[in-house]
Amino acid sequence: MVLCRHVLSTVILLRGAKQILAGNCGLTVSGAEAPDAKFEPLRVGDPDAVDLEDLLFSEPSAHDWGNIRRHCTPGDGDSDSCLTFGIDEWKSSSFQVLIHEGVGGRPCEEDYALVAETCGGQVACQNIEGQIRIVGFAGELGGQTDLTKLSGLPYLSAAVLRGPAKSDFEGHSWPLLRFLRLEAPSRDVVQTVAKALQGPPGRQLRSLQIYGRQDVLRWTPVDLAEFCGLDLVHFTAFVIHVAGGALPECWNKMRNLRNFYCSNCMMSHPPTALRGLQSLRSFVAFRQWEMIPCALQRLSRGGCKASWETRHLFKDGGRATSTGRWEDFQEGPSFLCPQHSFGFAFEEFVKLGWSNIEKVWLDGNFLTGKIPEDIALRWPKLKSLDLYDNDLEGPLPESLGTLPFVKLQLHANNFAGTVPHNVWRLTQRPHLLLGLQENINLTGCTSAKTHWERGVPGTAIGTRGIEQEPPAHEQPGEQPTMLGSSMQGTS
Repeated sequence: MVLCRHVLSTVILLRGAKQILAGNCGLTVSGAEAPDAKFEPLRVGDPDAVDLEDLLFSEPSAHDWGNIRRHCTPGDGDSDSCLTFGIDEWKSSSFQVLIHEGVGGRPCEEDYALVAETCGGQVACQNIEGQIRIVGFAGELGGQTDLTKLSGLPYLSAAVLRGPAKSDFEGHSWPLLRFLRLEAPSRDVVQTVAKALQGPPGRQLRSLQIYGRQDVLRWTPVDLAEFCGLDLVHFTAFVIHVAGGALPECWNKMRNLRNFYCSNCMMSHPPTALRGLQSLRSFVAFRQWEMIPCALQRLSRGGCKASWETRHLFKDGGRATSTGRWEDFQEGPSFLCPQHSFGFAFEEFVKLGWSNIEKVWLDGNFLTGKIPEDIALRWPKLKSLDLYDNDLEGPLPESLGTLPFVKLQLHANNFAGTVPHNVWRLTQRPHLLLGLQENINLTGCTSAKTHWERGVPGTAIGTRGIEQEPPAHEQPGEQPTMLGSSMQGTS
């Protein structure tokens, strides 16, 4: 038996709220004075490569896209340095990628007569048969640009419509798009667009994004059943209120859906409509109901908790008080509430038969139960698993260590028992983000040469002295696993 040194760490577990700080409507939102780096997950390897994986559903800057192009080749999603699940995914679901990959200058006269914009701003252009043609538009409708003019652009494939009104669609022709994003639409606009997409305008649509208004107390209600019949490959939504708190069963006909992203969507039921979906590669549904402290008094029935980032001041400069604006939950302190969040057993996801799934992010919910022992059999291609800041318990399965992880975040739960040796061995991979902190009953030993060198904070995991013998199950001559042994130039 190997003994290990352990240094007790303060555990910050804020589940309720005390009336102290008036700046947050009388709620205490953090027990920390400043960001505490030792509570951050362990990062191994090239941070740029790991960041690529995090950028999958955001709009990359020119710098970000340059990183992606350096690390990845078209169709490459499996190498250790390309963590985007395929560079081709970006080209079909990102307006900024169209800009980065396109050409500058002025479109040809035919296109410029319809949309008088220079390439690289509100329009993305490509050189097609020797002419600069508009392939993407992002902006407001009305005035000089309307939907009918967009429908006259023969090569337009992508549109980002900002703050559209119902009148922007009435009496207008629709372009045949492959990618459509609605930004800050009203309920009436969503219904109008959904109805139009049931006809010819929706036949080529493969990527649909709905970004709701963040500056309101109650988020825009959306009935996802209105989009049944579409053949989507990518679906993204943020800050909406999904009707009934669940995916409608008619989504089971979307047999080509690869990526599903719905954060702050107020979903509370398992996505059984996607049961057995072999095309699904990523399911992202973290933080289903997140709000600023002042909103608790208006909307919550209790049971809320300050988010992980809020508790440790890891948000935007460590700001401890809220501005009071409804959209402040992303940068300022925020609370997660159970009424419209996932609050059932995590195993309900694992049982859905997603045998090709690579990425599952469910952090910031209220999931319960254990990680099933056979998770590696059910999800053999899983690379990225985010379960932090939930209510999970039980031991960590040995099979976790057999999966090809680039990210495994399990911190701020109720896991117990000894961390399996092969989970520590994951840190020998070229790139890994590992979170085990704040699981007070996790035990074991680690010889980390990182910010965990005195033990994992908020756990009973200590450090193994280098003079001690390795565990009996290690092979003779094998060197003890060193957390962070491949880290270079990381904090």
